[in-house]
Amino acid sequence: MKKGRNKRSLVRCLILLSALLFLACPLGIYAQSGKMSDNTQPSAENRIFLGFSRSSAGDGEDAEGDGQSAANYIFIDSSRKYQGMDAPFAKGYEPSVSKNEMMLVIPFVSDTKLDKNRITVGIDFESGQGNPFYYKNYRKQVKQSGEGVFLYKCRLKLKKDRMNGQYPLHLWAEGMAEGSLIRQEFIIYVEITDGMPKIADGSAASCAPGEDGKAGGRGNLSDEDLSGGGLSDGNLPGDESLSGDGGPQTEDSEFAGSATPSEEEKSSQPRLMICQNSLQGNALEAGTSTVWNVSVQNCSSHASVENIKITLVSESKDIIFEKNAWYFEKVLPKNTMELSQNLTVAKKASVEPAAVQFQIEYEDAKGGSYTTTEEVRLLVRQPQQAGIANLSFPEQVYATDTEFLNFQVQNTGLSTIYNVTVRLEAKGLFPQSEVFLGNMEGGSSADGEQKVFVGTLNMDEEGNISGEGGEKYGDTSGVVILSYENEQGDVTEQKLELHTSIQQAESVELSIEEQKPKSNQWWITIVFFVISALLLVIIWLYLRMKHYQGMGRT
Repeated sequence: MKKGRNKRSLVRCLILLSALLFLACPLGIYAQSGKMSDNTQPSAENRIFLGFSRSSAGDGEDAEGDGQSAANYIFIDSSRKYQGMDAPFAKGYEPSVSKNEMMLVIPFVSDTKLDKNRITVGIDFESGQGNPFYYKNYRKQVKQSGEGVFLYKCRLKLKKDRMNGQYPLHLWAEGMAEGSLIRQEFIIYVEITDGMPKIADGSAASCAPGEDGKAGGRGNLSDEDLSGGGLSDGNLPGDESLSGDGGPQTEDSEFAGSATPSEEEKSSQPRLMICQNSLQGNALEAGTSTVWNVSVQNCSSHASVENIKITLVSESKDIIFEKNAWYFEKVLPKNTMELSQNLTVAKKASVEPAAVQFQIEYEDAKGGSYTTTEEVRLLVRQPQQAGIANLSFPEQVYATDTEFLNFQVQNTGLSTIYNVTVRLEAKGLFPQSEVFLGNMEGGSSADGEQKVFVGTLNMDEEGNISGEGGEKYGDTSGVVILSYENEQGDVTEQKLELHTSIQQAESVELSIEEQKPKSNQWWITIVFFVISALLLVIIWLYLRMKHYQGMGRT
């Protein structure tokens, strides 16, 4: 009886142990909250399982699944398979691993039109023990393909002595849309299953992957590990210690620890941000040089940052920067870095905001590598240049007359001037009204004419005689005032002097000669014609008589 009971107890223990081991196996894709998806379980080595969540820059909230929402502009396409992927994200995409390198392919899509059809993507790593990745700068610009996807590809260098477990990657993607910066942050969880398994005391097993079962203790690091795995300049490897916290762990506690970072990994990332900009709210005038001071602060109250490199990037061709890179060895908590230089703006610079990015690469005291980007916008304005030309007014005028003031307004600058008006102010001269010319584009001109009533020198502005005994006529002077506004409504006035002489009105006497009335002598003409006719008849009769007398003689 006792032997039968012992056998049944042993069978129950084996069944219970098998169930615990089955539950402790990796189950595929994990969301940020730690929930497991229903993908199939891994059964082969060298498999890396990936899940992701997304947070919109500035809102501080994570989304499940592909994270698509109306408030976000850049997200990961989890439903389609792209080049370099064995399956879509939703169906268990597995990045390929070869020679300690993981080929990561992330398809980004956007629901808004991005400037120049490109985005910038980068990866930030968490510092801490047992991180399987070498810290490098994986920042790159990605152009939009014909399918409308921004396909980000990179090769992540893996440590040979990496341990199995789940590790987060902090991805960020940013782009410009209608002059505004859109930045999106994602958290991607990579499940390593082809590394060294952990044992109960938290340390790695003795055999390193790829060594065919040969002993490889935690102190046996290769030359590649010691040299940083061929890292680029300025990128330091993370803490490569393989030991755990030294406390006893069961298999269940080990599985829970793979999804929950240690207290050291939970330490907050030191943030660097621009805290002061000397040109904030001030516009740069085209054709001038200006000193620009920017302060970048270590916002952490307890952590220092080291090995800081700040790179200035701008696509504006109208602004010439004196410097585009700075290096600082170390910055203490709450201290600032001063970036100072001279800016030169081209004379024909476009009147539009110029985006300037500060790409900051830095490390914490434990060698963790971080990248961040700060952006400022510089305003550029063109100086307004306008004046009055071809001013015409008589040098001598007479009281009570109305004369015309003719002129031409020329906008010789490159920017538009608004609400252009011209008015006359002079003693003894009274313009009918000011002349309004409206808005004028750069390089344009407009002609104007103003009616001016000529009074006397002893008249006030309202046209009333101010006093007796004052001079009424003589030389007078005044100003023609040109007024216009810029984009902000600031008024500019230019004055041009005008000189003339007011003379007394001339009186012209008109003398009218009296004319005698003319008599009507039409009858004289009739008498003249009658007498002429009688004379002709007499002459005709005389000649006729002479003719007949000659014939009688013959």
